[in-house]
Amino acid sequence: MDEKSMQFANSNITFGENDAPMLKHFSDIIFPAFSGDYIRGKRDSVPRYFFAGVEIKEVDNEYVMVGNFIKETQYKVVTTVQEGVLASTPADVPTAPYSRFIVFLKNHRMVLVRNETASPDTRSFQSTVRDILNQYVRNANRERSERDKLPIAIANIVDIPLKDSIADVLKNVNKVSWFKLRFFPLNNDLDPGPLTQHIREDMKKVGSKTTNIVFNSPNSKDGISKMIAESSGLAVASLQIVDNTGEKRRVKEGSFSSTIKIEYEGNIRPNGDEYLIIQAKKDGIISNVSPENERLYEQEKEHLKALMS
Repeated sequence: MDEKSMQFANSNITFGENDAPMLKHFSDIIFPAFSGDYIRGKRDSVPRYFFAGVEIKEVDNEYVMVGNFIKETQYKVVTTVQEGVLASTPADVPTAPYSRFIVFLKNHRMVLVRNETASPDTRSFQSTVRDILNQYVRNANRERSERDKLPIAIANIVDIPLKDSIADVLKNVNKVSWFKLRFFPLNNDLDPGPLTQHIREDMKKVGSKTTNIVFNSPNSKDGISKMIAESSGLAVASLQIVDNTGEKRRVKEGSFSSTIKIEYEGNIRPNGDEYLIIQAKKDGIISNVSPENERLYEQEKEHLKALMS
């Protein structure tokens, strides 16, 4: 049996000055942008990133948005072996590695399953989402009156670090010079602690869409580990450390793995979505649903159903 890499993330998308949650503009922005003919990159050159086969499905009594995330590119061949001898055979070979994405619309958590090693990851997904949403809103607003214009989207596709990865990164740390959390507008989620709740409130007071909080010379690795785990998908962590060899280095955003391996035979196909969802739900990584998201999902269920093919 083959293996595929499954990445877990929070598809955190809000709109406008008041940070309207994703489902409020799902029918008029999200779905038409994802299912439209939008490309990140130039149409006459590579690489190009785009979505294909995007649809709404109902799986296990829950609506999800699924589709393929495609990177269209080419490999440059310089030499090959012919009859046991190296030969100059320059050629450009087209290729289109892809990943399958599933966004759980009840809580906007998502998984991205890479079909092969060269398949695009969550960072490319975030860049593409930001680009196509901007394209769609810009194009749609050309045809709208000033009072009916669509709001700007703010997309933060944030990896959800696995606990084992957090422990693995921190186990070789001798000293932490600083520990930073980067905050952004939340999509109807709730912050886990009073400190982060106050930070969100202050962000709104001063009209800021992002902010950082830095802890200087923290001594508790257990405390850092707990904060990273609690804020998974709601904030992004980075650190400046000295490791056990005495080397000073930076643990950058995205350094904590959000990837597991799952068994999967052959190429990823739409008829395998139910299996992927079962695998994604095994460990409860994507199960958290805030009361606000639950209420909004129930309000919007009929609209989501109307978008089904």
